[in-house]
Amino acid sequence: MTSANLRIIPAGFLLLFLFLLSSCSSKPKEPGEVYTRRLQADALLVQGYNQTDVLKFNPAWASFNQALNIYASLDNREGMINALLALGRTRRLTGDIDSTEELYNHARSLAVYSEDPRAMRSVLNHQADLALRQGNPEGAMALLTDRENELTEGRERSAQLRLRGSARAALGFGDEAALLLVEAAEIALASGEAAAAAQAYYKLASLSSLGARFEEAESWALKALEADKSLEYASGIAADLRALAIISAKAEKNEAAEDYYRRSWLAWRALGRSKEAETARTELENISGRLVTVP
Repeated sequence: MTSANLRIIPAGFLLLFLFLLSSCSSKPKEPGEVYTRRLQADALLVQGYNQTDVLKFNPAWASFNQALNIYASLDNREGMINALLALGRTRRLTGDIDSTEELYNHARSLAVYSEDPRAMRSVLNHQADLALRQGNPEGAMALLTDRENELTEGRERSAQLRLRGSARAALGFGDEAALLLVEAAEIALASGEAAAAAQAYYKLASLSSLGARFEEAESWALKALEADKSLEYASGIAADLRALAIISAKAEKNEAAEDYYRRSWLAWRALGRSKEAETARTELENISGRLVTVP
């Protein structure tokens, strides 16, 4: 994933910043004003998530940072944890892993004293996801089976199962991983979480493809595409199309592969993701045997 040119605010200064905010004296806020400001911070988080979905990382960083500032001024621990995790994920998506780790560690420090056990589970799951992406499934499983990260219910359980399934797959336990991922997808759908279901389906497609079960892989990938389309989640759609292209090519369905590669190329191009678009275009040229010119 390519890095965006973000204005870097060193994560090491965040706790100092929170301290400075808490040390400033001012006229106490009325309860209604505090409530209004918290809602403003909540809205900024949602705005940042939406900006991240369409790969607008600079605006997303600004939204999450504004939310953090408001939560910090209200000493809203859970809000600060959510904002720090969101900032960390933004850094991960732009390739700044060191900052991601530091932001997640700040969130974990705050979660230690949280009265909401979901806060620590959320932090541990974010750290496990990062460990998986760094090729450390053992470390991910340690975080996922931590005594403070026991399985729960609903949408949270779906995320936990998906991460556990991904970790078990990376450790070579494909059958166990598939069962965990199928359950994760089912729970996600029952909870109305199409995005979480799409992630589980995408991983299932990858597992099936690695096992040369191409019809099964195609079925899972199509489910992922359907879920992402229902949300108009553009980057997910582009990734699903490329997965379908790869699966079709492996199954020697070259016409289908060409169609999926073309649609993936155009989708990445529309998002301004030049690296991914160029990869898809090259793959399209290889399978079609023709040069693909940019309209």
